[in-house]
Amino acid sequence: MKEIKALFEQGVKRLHSRDFEGAIALFDRVLQLDPNYTDAWGCRGLALGHLKHYPECIENFDRAIDLQPSNRQALLNRGIVLGEWGKHKEASANFDRMLGYYPDSYEAWEGKANSLAFIKKYTEALNCYERALEFNPDYYKAFANRGNVLIELGRFKAAIRSYDQAISIQPDDPEVWFNRGCGFMAWEKAEAALDSFDRAIAINSNHASSWVNRGNMLAKLGREKECLEACERAVEINPNCTHAWNNRALALRRLGRVKEAIASYDKSLVCDSQNYEAWDNRGYALAKIGKYKEAHKSIDKSLEVKPDHANGIYNKGYCYAWEGKTTLAVDCIARAIELNRAKYLSLAQTDPDLKPLHKNKRFQKLLGKTFC
Repeated sequence: MKEIKALFEQGVKRLHSRDFEGAIALFDRVLQLDPNYTDAWGCRGLALGHLKHYPECIENFDRAIDLQPSNRQALLNRGIVLGEWGKHKEASANFDRMLGYYPDSYEAWEGKANSLAFIKKYTEALNCYERALEFNPDYYKAFANRGNVLIELGRFKAAIRSYDQAISIQPDDPEVWFNRGCGFMAWEKAEAALDSFDRAIAINSNHASSWVNRGNMLAKLGREKECLEACERAVEINPNCTHAWNNRALALRRLGRVKEAIASYDKSLVCDSQNYEAWDNRGYALAKIGKYKEAHKSIDKSLEVKPDHANGIYNKGYCYAWEGKTTLAVDCIARAIELNRAKYLSLAQTDPDLKPLHKNKRFQKLLGKTFC
């Protein structure tokens, strides 16, 4: 018995030091000696979860729970791993099972809320965050995640209050400041968003996502050179961030450095070939230098990934307009407007890129406008 306990404790130390393979080897030795050692199954599952070996990980948690159905840690970790695996419905059901044993577990309520938020059940998620905070009013992550859900519900003022409550408890978590900034972005308050991203960066100067979004807000404010500097910093911190390279390219294109922008889009797509926005933006940049055939190919790649990407369809219309293919151009603009009338109708009415269509009667009828 002493030997088993000693091996288990060694495994836990390996787990804490993030030597997951070594931890698994030690837990295997424990389970050879005692196949019913519940905590060894649970800890082995946790190590496998860290290694993203999700099916085997869940099997291990199941073994622990079979031996001890009310095993709090195994139930909690099983739900967390299911969420990481993208199985949010199963994770929600798991947390319900845990709450059957521990109805006052703020961790289970928050875990369930997170899973519900992922499957867009925002009102239910909000109720679960409230329950989590009822049992632990100082759980700042629940306030922060509650803010994220309130943003999705369009309740911007309440969301910012929720982030501020999180910050009052834990002012030094850059993720909370980042999410607060994203909330202000969604609310279209660029100055306030920029301030939040700056606060995140003050806490962690290598917070790449905040540098990316800082660049977005500087662009909104017309500060293009500063925007480019922020994007440069983001790719320096995380050279594998597709969004950072894409945003850098946008800044370069707006500064008239189109060929450099195209090279930056290429790097974005090396990081993630499914980044449909980068394919679309790359196509637009190619069109700006008159390479319409290449532009179409790039935008088509975007639409392969996301067939209803309205901006890509709109940009194909732009390409067709300058190629003199008026019918195809108007078809594309009409489809973009159908997908997002609020954005693309007003854009098409003032967009100089569509000047070749201005004398077309069908285009005029579509926009409800004639051009001088």
